[in-house]
Amino acid sequence: MDQRETMNIGNIAKGSVPEVFEHALTQVLKNISDPNTSATQKRSITLKFTFKPSESRELGEVTFECSEKLASIKPATGNFFLSRRGERVLGFARDPKQDQLFAAEPAATPQAQ
Repeated sequence: MDQRETMNIGNIAKGSVPEVFEHALTQVLKNISDPNTSATQKRSITLKFTFKPSESRELGEVTFECSEKLASIKPATGNFFLSRRGERVLGFARDPKQDQLFAAEPAATPQAQ
């Protein structure tokens, strides 16, 4: 009986499949735990093997590809305010007409003794 190891998922493509899959799985798990992505959107990992035999059919080449489909970043929204100063139009993240309630106080400067 032949004792040589036959081709399998652990030794095909120079044994790179488990390591590449582990990396892809880590990316998927990070994406799932990211609060900026949809919690319920499906993620996927695709493993693709392409076999190209030689004309003699005694040997061939195998190519391995791995890709992840991750959830996209959720859109973030906010407001902006416009102000006109003559011909110029300016944009602000906060309403420039409203005072801030808790404006940052200037840092105290040490006094000379």
